[in-house]
Amino acid sequence: MNPLSRYAGCALVALLFWMHGPVWAQSTGEYVGHDVRGSTVVVEGDSATAHLTFQAPDVVRVDWTAPGAARPDSSVAVVQEAEGTPPTVRDREDALWVRSEALAVQVQKAPLQLRFTEADGTPLTRESTRYTRNDDGHRLGFHLDDDTHVYGTGERAGSLNLRGEVFDLYNTQQYGYQEAPPEMKVNVPLAVTSSGYGLYVDTTWPTRFDIGAAESNTFSVDVEGGALTYYLMAAPDIPAQLEQYTALTGRQPMPPKWALGYIQSKYGYRTEDDARAIVDELRENDIPIDALILDLYWFEHMGDLRWNRERFPEPFQMMRDLRADGVETIAITEPFLVPESGLFDQGAQAGYFAQDETGDPYLIDDWWSCTESVAESDEGCQAALVDLTNPAARAWWWGQYPVFMGEEMGGLWTDLGEPEEHPEGMQHYEGSVASVHNAYNLLWAKTLFDGYRDWRPNQRLVNLTRAGSAGIQRYSTFLWSGDVGRSFTGLQSQPPMLLNMSLSGLAYYSSDLGGFTNGTTTDELYTRWLQHGAFTPTMRPHGVDDQATEPTRFSDETLSIVRDYVQLRYRLMPYLYTLAHENHTTGMPLTRPLFFADADNPALANYDDAYLFGDAFLVAPVMTEGQREKTVELPEGAWIHYWSGDAYTGGQSVTVDAPLDEMPLFVRAGSIIPMRPVAPHTSAQPQDELHLDVYPGPDTRHSASLYEDDGSTLAYDEGAYATTALHQTRHTVDGAPVLDLTVEAAAGSYDGQPTARTLAPTVHRLADAPTAVTHNSTDLPQRGSAEEVAENGGFHYDADTQQLHVQIMDVPLDTAHTLRIQNAEVASLP
Repeated sequence: MNPLSRYAGCALVALLFWMHGPVWAQSTGEYVGHDVRGSTVVVEGDSATAHLTFQAPDVVRVDWTAPGAARPDSSVAVVQEAEGTPPTVRDREDALWVRSEALAVQVQKAPLQLRFTEADGTPLTRESTRYTRNDDGHRLGFHLDDDTHVYGTGERAGSLNLRGEVFDLYNTQQYGYQEAPPEMKVNVPLAVTSSGYGLYVDTTWPTRFDIGAAESNTFSVDVEGGALTYYLMAAPDIPAQLEQYTALTGRQPMPPKWALGYIQSKYGYRTEDDARAIVDELRENDIPIDALILDLYWFEHMGDLRWNRERFPEPFQMMRDLRADGVETIAITEPFLVPESGLFDQGAQAGYFAQDETGDPYLIDDWWSCTESVAESDEGCQAALVDLTNPAARAWWWGQYPVFMGEEMGGLWTDLGEPEEHPEGMQHYEGSVASVHNAYNLLWAKTLFDGYRDWRPNQRLVNLTRAGSAGIQRYSTFLWSGDVGRSFTGLQSQPPMLLNMSLSGLAYYSSDLGGFTNGTTTDELYTRWLQHGAFTPTMRPHGVDDQATEPTRFSDETLSIVRDYVQLRYRLMPYLYTLAHENHTTGMPLTRPLFFADADNPALANYDDAYLFGDAFLVAPVMTEGQREKTVELPEGAWIHYWSGDAYTGGQSVTVDAPLDEMPLFVRAGSIIPMRPVAPHTSAQPQDELHLDVYPGPDTRHSASLYEDDGSTLAYDEGAYATTALHQTRHTVDGAPVLDLTVEAAAGSYDGQPTARTLAPTVHRLADAPTAVTHNSTDLPQRGSAEEVAENGGFHYDADTQQLHVQIMDVPLDTAHTLRIQNAEVASLP
C-alpha cells in the first residue's frame, strides 16, 4: 500500500443505535421504595433502580440499573472520590426529595423519573424521556429549555453550539478531511450548557447524542452497552462546570516549558543527517525551536521500537547533541506490530495481542506499513494490535520504551490509537471491541504515564497523541486534529474543534499547521495557518514530505512573517506558562470561546470565527484565501487592536485590516501581560528579566498574575513554585492623573529561581509624556530613546507610538515594587 495512505481505512464497528426501531421493553415503572446506604440513596422502581450519590454538594451521580442490581464499581474516567456525606431525604406523597446543600433531586414516583434543581428550587433540567433498556443498551432523555446552548463532547467542527446536532461518539480516524465530519477521533460524553448545569455520561461504549435534533427540547442519550451512569453538575457558568468536570476526571499536569515552544515535524525526517540539518537550518534563520519530531523512519518495521541504525547510526548521541542545543526529541510509536517486527513473536507467544475467536492473534489484512516485498507476498501486509486492556500486555509494552528512549528522549508521539483499525471480530482481555474501543488510547496513555513516572520519577511527560476520551487529559496528553487536508477549508475546521475540545476538558489541542495531505500548502495558506498556530496551546507544523513543512522552505516573505509570529509566541511564554498553571489548578482552558467574556451577548453563543487566548488576547485568524480585512465580533468592554493601538468598544462587530503579515489580534484593555525576550529556545530565555506589556483599562484597578517554576520537574506538586501578583491602578494625585504599576513580592520559591531581576514594563496608549516616573518613590532618569532605556535603565516616552518604556535593573524578588507614572493621561477609551 502506498505509505501516503498510512492513515486511511478506519474499520468501524457498525453503530446502528436502534435505527431499525427496537422495542424498549424495560422502563422505570413506578416507585416501589428507597433505602439510604451511606452516601447513596437507592430508589427501587417496578422495573429499574436509580442509585443517587452526591459526589460533591453540587455534583450528583445517577446510576440506572436493572431492579436490585448493584451500581458499577469502577470507571476508567472518574478519579474523584465521593465526599461521602449522606444527603437529606424527604419522602412526600408524590415525590422523594434528595438534597445536598447545593443541589436537589426530585424523584417523581409515578412514573419514576428524576428532576434536578438548585437548592433554592430553581429548575435545572429533568429526565424528560424515561430511562429504558433492552438487550442492546440504554436510553434516556433530558429536557432542554428553549434558550439552552450545549457545547463540548470532544472533537466537533460543524458548530460551536451543538443544539440541533446528532452524532455518534466513537473514535474514528478521518484521513485528509477538509470539512471535518461529525464523528472524529476524540469523543467525550460531556455536555456543558448555558443553563447552569453540565452533564457527563460515564461510559466507554458507543453512544449517540441527539441534542434536540429529533425533538427540539429533548437531549437523548443512547448507550450501546454496559451501564448507564451520568453525573449532573450544577454550576452557574461553563467555566465552573469545567472546573467540576476536571475535578471529577482529573486535570492536566503542568507541561514541561519546552512543550509550549515551537515544535518542528514532518512525515518525515528520514536520517540522522536530516534531523540535525533541519535544526541547524532553523537556528541559522532565527526561528526558535524546542523540539523535533521523528516519524516512521526512525525504525525499520512497525512495532520494532528499536532504532534503524542504518538511518540513525548514533541516535543517542544525536539526541544528546540536540538537547545541548535546546532541542528535545520526540519519536512516534504505534500499537500495531507487523510480523516482521522483532517484537512480534514475543508478543504473539505471550498472548499480548488482541485475539480472534480461536485464541490466536487477530491479524489485520491489507495493512499499510510493510516493506514492498512483504506487501506483495502471498500473505500480504498484516498487523496485530497490542491488547492494552490486558495488564500483562501493558507492562510488556511499556518495558520496550526505556530501551529506545534512553535518558535522552524528551517526549513521545503515540499514533493510531483510536485504534485506527479495529475489526469487530477482535476479542480483548476486557471484552468486545465495542466495550473497549473508546477507552483504548486512554489505557495506552495511562500505561506510558505510569511507567514514565516510575522510570523518571521527577520529570514531566509529553505525549503527543491523536485520539482520546474522557479523563485522558490527566496523563499529560497533547492532542491534535489529525490528518487534515491542505486547504483553507481544512484551516476553517480548526477553531470550532479547538474550542469544543477546550469545552471538553482537553486544553492542549492544535493541528498539523499548514495541513497534512491532499492538497497544496501555498505560501498564503502556510502563513495564515502558522499565524493561527502561534496562538494555540501547541505550535507544530506537520505534513507528508511531498511538501515542505518548515518555514525556511517557503518564500522569503513567508519566512519573515512566520518568524515574527514564532518569536512573538516566545515573548509571550511567561503568559502562556501562567495559563498552563491556571488550567492545571482549575481546568480553565487556554483557548476559550468569546462568550466566556460576554455570556449575555447572543451574537457570541455560536461564534467560532475568533477566540480568546487566555483573558488578555482575542485572536481572529484569517481563514479565507485572498482575504485582507476581517469583521470580528467583540465581547463587552474595551479592546485594543494589537498592531495599530486603536481602541474599540466591545459588544459590537468591527471590521479591521488584515494584510498578509497581520492576523487580527486584540488585547483587552486593563491587561498586564508578562513577557520575556526571545531566545533560541525556552530554557535560554533569561529568568532574571520580566517584561510587562501594560494596557491601561477603564476601571480604577486591574490585576493579573505570573506563575513560575523550574519548568521541567515535578517539584511544583510539592509547592516548589512562585506566583507574583501584578496590579495597575489609576487615580488622581494633586489633580493630576497617576498610574501605579505594582509588582508584588514573589510568593514561593523553586530551584533555579533568581534572587533579583530586571523589570521592563511598556505602558501603551499614554496620551502625553509623563512628568516623572518613580520606583518605590525614587525618581528614574529620563532617556532619549527606548534603546537607551534597554541599555541603562530609566524611562522614555515615544510620542509616535504613545508608549512609555521603563526599565529597572536588579530589583529583588522578595520585595514589592511600584512604578508611579505622574501625569499618566491615558488615550481615550470607548
